[in-house]
Amino acid sequence: MTTPAPPAPPREQFTGQVGFILSAIGSAVGLGNIWRFPGVAYENGGGAFLVPYLVALITAGIPILLLDYAIGHRYRGSAPAALRRLSAGSRWPCRS
Repeated sequence: MTTPAPPAPPREQFTGQVGFILSAIGSAVGLGNIWRFPGVAYENGGGAFLVPYLVALITAGIPILLLDYAIGHRYRGSAPAALRRLSAGSRWPCRS
């Protein structure tokens, strides 16, 4: 006989429109940096810049983005709240 799983804790939500708007602006600015800047650089003769940019994006940008998403999913909160919960167990003891 199996026992039913305990109910999931309620998910956090935005408390107001200001938080949501700031989050949406931050997302849009990040996407603009990823897509617009290399295109403008290429049009103005900076095509050689695309190679190190894509290498940096693939080796650092995407893994850090996925790590951020995984931490947010695991700790179910905004980025500051999730990172605060992640670091709560790793505080150094204070010496007096």
